[in-house]
Amino acid sequence: MNIGIIGVGAIGGWLAARLALAGHRVTCVVRGETLAPLGSGLVLHENGQEVRASVHAVETVPEEPQDVVVIATKAHGLAAAAEQVRPMIGPDTLILPLQNGVPWWFVEDEPLGSVDPDGRIAAALPVAQVIGAVVHASARRIGPAEVELVHADKLLLGEPSGGTSGRVERLDVLLRNAGVPAQAHDNIRQAIWYKLWGNMTINPLSALTRATADRLVADEALRPFILTAMAEAAAIGARIGCPIRESGEARMEVTKRLGAFKTSMLQDLEAARTLELEALVGAPREIGLRVGVPTPAIDALYAMTRLLDESVRSPS
Repeated sequence: MNIGIIGVGAIGGWLAARLALAGHRVTCVVRGETLAPLGSGLVLHENGQEVRASVHAVETVPEEPQDVVVIATKAHGLAAAAEQVRPMIGPDTLILPLQNGVPWWFVEDEPLGSVDPDGRIAAALPVAQVIGAVVHASARRIGPAEVELVHADKLLLGEPSGGTSGRVERLDVLLRNAGVPAQAHDNIRQAIWYKLWGNMTINPLSALTRATADRLVADEALRPFILTAMAEAAAIGARIGCPIRESGEARMEVTKRLGAFKTSMLQDLEAARTLELEALVGAPREIGLRVGVPTPAIDALYAMTRLLDESVRSPS
C-alpha cells in the first residue's frame, strides 16, 4: 500500500519504519534538516535490535493520493499539517491523526474553538475519512533519522461516530501485520477521554514543576489537587457519554508504577517547544463550560500552564 506520513518524530518514525519494513511504500514529508538523513534510511531501535527501513523522504508533498495518511505532528501543528497533506488525500484515503488530547471532531456538529479555532482542520480533513486513534506507546527520537521504541502497549482504532467498521478492521490488520499492536475499539471517544483523564493533570504539572511523573503522584500536598481535577474531568465525561469507571487513586497508582518518566509536555518545555495545552487542558475546559460542569481546578491548571507557555516562547 501507499502510505504517507507527516510528523516523523518518535511515534511517526516508529510507524514509518514498521510499515516500510513490512513492504509498504512509505512517503515521509519532512523538513530540510531531516531530508538528507532519511535518504539513507530510517533506523529503528526496538527490543534490543537495530533495523534500517527504506522510506521515500520528500520536502514537497506529492500530488498523489495515498491509501493511508498518518498525521503524527503535535496537536498545535495539526492545522498546518492538515493543509499541507491535502494533495495526498483522495476520496478513498484513510486519514489517521495521532495527536494527544481531544481531537477537533470529538463533539459532533459543535466545533471546538480550543483545538480548531478557525476551522482549518475540519476544512482540510474530511471527518468521514478519519479513523479515530489512541496511542498507548512510548518512543523517542534520538537522531534526525533514528527512533527508539521504549514500549508499545497498543494503538486503539475506531470510528469517530462509534463502533468499528470494515475499514477500521482493515487498518487494524495492516498495522498488526507490520508489527504494530493495533486493536479495533468500539468506542474510541471513550478511549480518548480515558487517556485524557489520566494525562491532563500530570502532563501540565510536570511542566510547571519540572518533576517526573512518579514524584508528582507521590507528593501528598499535590495529590488532592490532582484528584480534584481528575474528578472534574470524570464529571464532564459522565455528561458526554464517556464515563470513567475507575477511581483517581487507582489511576495514580498506575502512573506511579511507570516510574520516573518525563511527560511529553515536560520534554517539550525543556526543548523550548510550544506546549500541547489546548488539546490536553483547553478542550476539556471548553467542553465542561458547554455541559455545565464547574472546573475550578482545571481552570487553574490551564491558566498557570498558559502563562508558562507564553513566558517560554516570549521571554521578557
